Amino acid sequence: MAGHLYAENGQRSETSVLNRNVKPKCLQVNLQHSRIAASNLTQVIIQYNVDIAFVQEPYTLHNNVAGFSKGFKIFAHGGGRKRAAIIINNKEVDVITIAQGSHEDAILTEIRYKGLSLYGASLYLPIDRDIVRDLDTIDNILHFT
Repeated sequence: MAGHLYAENGQRSETSVLNRNVKPKCLQVNLQHSRIAASNLTQVIIQYNVDIAFVQEPYTLHNNVAGFSKGFKIFAHGGGRKRAAIIINNKEVDVITIAQGSHEDAILTEIRYKGLSLYGASLYLPIDRDIVRDLDTIDNILHFT
C-alpha cells in the first residue's frame, strides 16, 4: 500500500503507509510508588495483553523501577529515584531511549511496532516544583520529536 508524505519543502514523496490495523494496546497510570499497585498493574497488563504502559511514580527499589514481571522491558532514565517509566510487554515492540528528552521525571522513547514508528513519553510533573523546569522538559521533547 503506497501513500503520500509531504516534506518540509512541500514536495510530495511516495512512501509505504503504515498498516492502519496496527494498534498497540497502551495504558497510562500513576502508581503512587506502591508495590501493590505495581503488582496489580502487572496482572492487568498480562490479563488484557497490554503492549505499552506509561507509568508515573512507579514503585522503586534502590532508585530502580521494581515490582514488575521479569518478562517486561522497563525504560526509565537518570541516576536518582525514577518517577516516570515505560513498561513494554510485547517482544515485537522495539524501543530505544532518547536521552536528550529523559531524566528521572521523564522518559522519552522511540517505539517501533509492525511498521508503526512513534515517540512515546511518560512524564511526572510534581505540583510542588516550579513549572518552568517541566515546561522546559516538554519543550525539549517537542523540539526533539
